[in-house]
Amino acid sequence: MTVFKGYMKIIQRNLAYMLAFFLIFAVISILTARFTENAGEQFFQPESVSITVVDQDNSALSRGVTTMLSQDNQVSPAKLNREALTEALYIRSTQYVLQIPENFEKDFSSEDVTLQVTAVPGSAAEYYLNNRIDSFLNQIRAWQAGGFSMEEAVEQALEQAAHSSKVTLLDTGETSLAGYAVSFQYLPYMYLSVLIYSVSYILKAFRSREIRLRMNASPVSPTRQLTSGTAAFLLLFLVFWGGSLLMPLLIGQGSFYTSNLFPWYLGNTLCLLISAASLAFFIGTLVQDDSAINALANSIGLGISFLCGIFVPLELLSDSVKQFSRFLPFYWYEVINRELGTHTSLTAEIRGTVTQGFLIQAAFALAFFSLTLAVNRKASRHK
Repeated sequence: MTVFKGYMKIIQRNLAYMLAFFLIFAVISILTARFTENAGEQFFQPESVSITVVDQDNSALSRGVTTMLSQDNQVSPAKLNREALTEALYIRSTQYVLQIPENFEKDFSSEDVTLQVTAVPGSAAEYYLNNRIDSFLNQIRAWQAGGFSMEEAVEQALEQAAHSSKVTLLDTGETSLAGYAVSFQYLPYMYLSVLIYSVSYILKAFRSREIRLRMNASPVSPTRQLTSGTAAFLLLFLVFWGGSLLMPLLIGQGSFYTSNLFPWYLGNTLCLLISAASLAFFIGTLVQDDSAINALANSIGLGISFLCGIFVPLELLSDSVKQFSRFLPFYWYEVINRELGTHTSLTAEIRGTVTQGFLIQAAFALAFFSLTLAVNRKASRHK
């Protein structure tokens, strides 16, 4: 118990740092989850735009264009007054001014006639309406090529423009990223930063000459010392892991704990914890300077976060970065987290991806634990 209490005292000295990181992470996760809540659930809907039409032709074709625009927009007729129309655009009482020139219908077949459009530069309404008008006029040309008169072609094009299709989305089990998945997205940064810092300081304290001599002179056997140290680290890791699993409660996502995918989330976060702990032990055995520990905890946490899709979405990473990140376990944690967060059930293919990610994380942890043991054995021989 004496060795175990010694470990716990050192952990208590660094408790403020760990709590600060956890609180910062919690705030970031809550804000991010709230911001992205319901994101992606709204489908496209045509926008109603304020349109002013200056019809100088007053033909069947010009009236057809005006009628088509009136189907889902607010269309107002006006006379040609450039000063008044410019002022209307400036004060945004209209968003789009369409001028139909004289002889528009007469010259329509030659395709040399153009409509004059004035809109807010670069606005989405300009591109949207320009495409709609071009599509409508192309439909009229197609009907005329089929032998219809102008009036009949306009009528058919208007009927086609007013027609809407019912679209049913295929249910593949994929949804937008769940709120709790968003909070878990940032776990690797917290795990790496806190564990590298805390584990390194604990190992550094027990590497000091005075403590090492006292432990060697104590009646506690080396096996008992190792067991006590392992128990202390396990307690630290389990408390840390349990605290991170409370994140869904902080963002009002209590349904996470009754989700069908809850065991998979447990497995993914546990693999992440083991991977981060193995890396923390390896770094802790190599670094002995306080400033170096702080620098490595921050630089490694930030570097991996940008490389593995933690701070930058995986979709935005370049192919070369992804190829490199595939060799890191934290990349696979993010892949699994995204798969779990965007599905309500797992297909055989997705389960294969998740299982592969678990194995890669476990292999990484085993490799770094082995390196840590090798470094410790080499250091023991030199002492």
